[in-house]
Amino acid sequence: NNEQNSNGGINANGNLEGYENEEETFLQDGNPSINHRGKGGGGGDSPSLSSEGEPNYTLVQMLKTSPAWLMAWTCVILVGGGTVMTNNIGQMTEALGFPSDLTPASLALFSAAQGASRVMTGIASELALKWKLPRWLCGSGQGSNVGIPRPAFLTLASLVSAASHLVLAVSTSEGVFAMGVTLSGVAFGMVWPMMVLITGEVFGTRHVGANYMFFDGFSSAAGTLLLSKFVAQEVYDEHIVESHGDPGAAPASTEEGSYKCFGTGCFRMSHFIVSALSLTCIVSSVALVKSTRDVYSRRH
Repeated sequence: NNEQNSNGGINANGNLEGYENEEETFLQDGNPSINHRGKGGGGGDSPSLSSEGEPNYTLVQMLKTSPAWLMAWTCVILVGGGTVMTNNIGQMTEALGFPSDLTPASLALFSAAQGASRVMTGIASELALKWKLPRWLCGSGQGSNVGIPRPAFLTLASLVSAASHLVLAVSTSEGVFAMGVTLSGVAFGMVWPMMVLITGEVFGTRHVGANYMFFDGFSSAAGTLLLSKFVAQEVYDEHIVESHGDPGAAPASTEEGSYKCFGTGCFRMSHFIVSALSLTCIVSSVALVKSTRDVYSRRH
């Protein structure tokens, strides 16, 4: 009676043994990308376990994992690319010489595209969990057992974002501009449902409010500041002088701060930069797929 079985039991002193090791093994095997492991008691670096055996990370514990920062970078760029459009679409149409009534039409198109994208991405990502992921992406021997995880849709959103800003960078007609606006809205809309669902599935639902709001708030603030302020506004301001130096440019007001930029150069470089950064999101989102593959393999 004093011997402990292989799965855990009570020793001669009446203390439980073996079960903590099981819990540690589950945590280590459950998500190998997370380096901070312990007994799962919920304190320190160790996430607590739900009744179903799934880890629940606090905000601090989540921020010590690589998947959190891979997801954060991806969301910052994709959300920032969308805010570049919503904050500057009026100036874009004006700079390209389009009619003024194209501005509200473009905003409506962007809003409709991102709204439809939210709905369709949520539905498609749920269905895709039952599809099959290539072996090179999900790991050797797991291709027949794992559906397409939700982080893969961030990879798709990154591709759409890169394509949309390339289209916008070269657009000189209303039709091409409308196509770029629509694609940008689709990419922007794809991020939000994935942000909520991935946070709950990868980091647990017990602290999902705090964890999700980190991605929501950080992505909006950092993305807007980085791409709208330090990229789009700086490029626009630099081209104001150039556009007013052109013989065909509209006359500028002499009042300080009222100069406007005209021409394709006002936002072209901004779109190229956002497109290039979106390509880095393809890398980070694929890394996120790989680092969370065990989370989704346990769901099948």
